[in-house]
Amino acid sequence: MPKKILIVDDDPDVRLFLSTLLKDNGFEPLEAANGIEGLELAELQGPCLILLDLMMPRKSGIAMLSDLNNSERLRRIPVIMVTGVTGETGIDLNAFLARGAFVPAGIIEKPIDPDLLISTVKKALEGRSGNA
Repeated sequence: MPKKILIVDDDPDVRLFLSTLLKDNGFEPLEAANGIEGLELAELQGPCLILLDLMMPRKSGIAMLSDLNNSERLRRIPVIMVTGVTGETGIDLNAFLARGAFVPAGIIEKPIDPDLLISTVKKALEGRSGNA
């Protein structure tokens, strides 16, 4: 059974790209357009991993991270940040995340390098079996 990976990004083109890439590599992608939908799908589907954009309407990736960390069940799901925020804003994402309690399983900058994304996904899933 393919491992479920939740893609949370407000850009439909990014979701399509990531979904296709994941399917081509044997994963089952789930898609959400914002943090609200992402949390609902995470609760319902129990993905093995979440690919999360930071800048989204309705509920940002930062707000979703906070909610994930406050949930006993969801905090165990590894999260890979897939974001263009560093290039657009000059923010040092690693320094920003180090100030909080969250350490991502990886950070992938947009534009997305497909090989880097898949290798980061596989590394984050090492040692995990089944769904969360």
